[in-house]
Amino acid sequence: MQNRLLKIVPHLFLLFILFNATNAAGQSLSYHLTKADSLFAQKRYTQSLDLYRSIFNQQQYTPSMFLKMAYIEEGLDHLALALYYLNLYYMASRDERVIQKIKEMAGKNRLDGFEFSDRERILSLYGEYHVTLSAALIAIALFLLSLLVFLRSRKKRAYGVWSTLLIVLAIILVHTNFPLQNNTAIISSGNTYLMSGPSAGASVVQIIGEGHRVNVLGQEDVWVQIQWRNKVAYIKADNLLPVSL
Repeated sequence: MQNRLLKIVPHLFLLFILFNATNAAGQSLSYHLTKADSLFAQKRYTQSLDLYRSIFNQQQYTPSMFLKMAYIEEGLDHLALALYYLNLYYMASRDERVIQKIKEMAGKNRLDGFEFSDRERILSLYGEYHVTLSAALIAIALFLLSLLVFLRSRKKRAYGVWSTLLIVLAIILVHTNFPLQNNTAIISSGNTYLMSGPSAGASVVQIIGEGHRVNVLGQEDVWVQIQWRNKVAYIKADNLLPVSL
């Protein structure tokens, strides 16, 4: 029993460090966001956009940041990027009001693929509370570990606590490795070739413009398999903006 406990302690310690690192990253995010928001308020849009992009490239974000990025990109007449950030905003916030805006832009520009499924709504909800759930699971695991140490000091059996701890650890493992990906992407460039196979030598299915949203089915090297109007086609990865956080 003691050996099993010693094996689990390092994993919990790493989770604790990860949680503290998340808090430190949050403080850094707050500082840079304040600066970017200040530039946005001063209507220095391109400078604020550069800072927002830098924040997002570090895998940090807030829902309101995505809205501002979408606003700037729309003002710059970057249709694909505006829709991309609006989709990320929806994924991060679950704000149903933005769906109407997305559909209006898609309808105005005759774009396909902007139907929002229940799966997307569930992923958005899960993504919103992902950090909170992580903190709660770590806290529960640490409490159970403390309880095990206490019971062992009293020389009491703790089979139930052990079982619960193992279940919580399994949930943490699944939770931390669960992909928060929506499996959709935005076509990022005009005159994009959709091919019948993952090769430049394959036949052309269609040539489409930027802004369409497609379902991603898989990837082979630089070629991404997508669903386009109930057909399977292939597109180069650098022509896509994956809608994922």
